[in-house]
Amino acid sequence: DAADDAFALPLIRRLTALHETARRQLIRSRMDLGRHDLALPVAERLARERPDDPATAELLGSLRARLRERHGRELLRQPVPGAGGGELVVVRGDLFGQEDANLVVGFTDTFDTATEQDLVISRESVQGQLVDRLFGGERRLLDDRVQAGLRAFTPLRTERPQDKPRGRRVRYPVGTTVPLPVDGRRVFAVAYSRLGNDLVARSSPADLRASLDQLWAAVARYGMYKPVAIPLIGSGLARVVELDRTQLLLMIVESFAAHCRRDPATAPELRVVIRPADLERTDLSALGTYLRTAPHDTAPHDKAPHGTAPHAVGAPRPA
Repeated sequence: DAADDAFALPLIRRLTALHETARRQLIRSRMDLGRHDLALPVAERLARERPDDPATAELLGSLRARLRERHGRELLRQPVPGAGGGELVVVRGDLFGQEDANLVVGFTDTFDTATEQDLVISRESVQGQLVDRLFGGERRLLDDRVQAGLRAFTPLRTERPQDKPRGRRVRYPVGTTVPLPVDGRRVFAVAYSRLGNDLVARSSPADLRASLDQLWAAVARYGMYKPVAIPLIGSGLARVVELDRTQLLLMIVESFAAHCRRDPATAPELRVVIRPADLERTDLSALGTYLRTAPHDTAPHDKAPHGTAPHAVGAPRPA
């Protein structure tokens, strides 16, 4: 009512400036959290109110470009059944390109990090890329953080040098998950396979399922409620030969959903990152069927996904 009165004009200008600053900060915060979809309506309204402001136009253009880039990679986005608002996203691309998310990287039970001459760990594996992509090629830095995290766990046994002449000899239980701090987020190093004394990594559906169950517990405890990005673990050099890529995808999603029904605050988003080379061998329609038929309440269930189900291939059921 006092908008046209002279005494109110200074206060109106100050409050308007504060409101605009708050909206710009809200846009930036949502972009930093990876929620560009929530930032867009605020930016569009600001641009309508400031049609001649180049900074606002630049911000809106940047936001729309990020959304086009993101949705160009997205293959699926659906609520996680029973996860209390959490989302499942399947994207094509590079795990290490998910800069707004915690990452999951598979390890063996010895937590080796050496990639020299590809004798112990392959440079082409996700674990091998971890050294170069997030630790600047400094293997010792990664190794120090892994070993520091392992102090909280009790080893299973130590191999003799004559039995395992290369690589680390201390073995930890399959499922051991070490949260590694990296630039304000976490890399969850999960041991889902056993590295034989012949330096061949081997795993099984039961090992993978048990490891996923322990992984999500660690994500809930140490993940700071950030999105978590995971590759199709089990499809690489530690091949779970009993499962194809579609079954691996279903197992990852079903185990996450089962954990979220017990603890809805595990993570706001599970992002499964599939390499372009693996897409043609992954049936996303089977995942869609599971999402339509899975239980959507918050009580724990023991129901397997429809179609090719993880439980059907011998994986242990959730507790």
